[in-house]
Amino acid sequence: MDQNDSKKTDIFGEVDKYLKEKEQFIKESVIGSRIINELEEYILDVGLKKTYLCVPNDQENVFDVLTEVTKNFIQAYGGTAVIYPKEDKICLELITPKRGV
Repeated sequence: MDQNDSKKTDIFGEVDKYLKEKEQFIKESVIGSRIINELEEYILDVGLKKTYLCVPNDQENVFDVLTEVTKNFIQAYGGTAVIYPKEDKICLELITPKRGV
């Protein structure tokens, strides 16, 4: 492993550590603490520009929950959302608007 690979591994390790430490906060800020309690099962993948939330489509209130998440996300971040089926899940792609640095 060369020095660049070592730096990349260190960076990824730090990012993973940060995400683990902030996991509950991130879930609550994207999904909402009340909605988390309504979800039996979900997959949340958070990125800088896009966040994905997938819920099994056999969950009782899947569309109500995803509608609420979408509404909250757009109000909070002014972003956009795309809903689509994926295998046996219904997924949201939440797109955070570009911000000046």
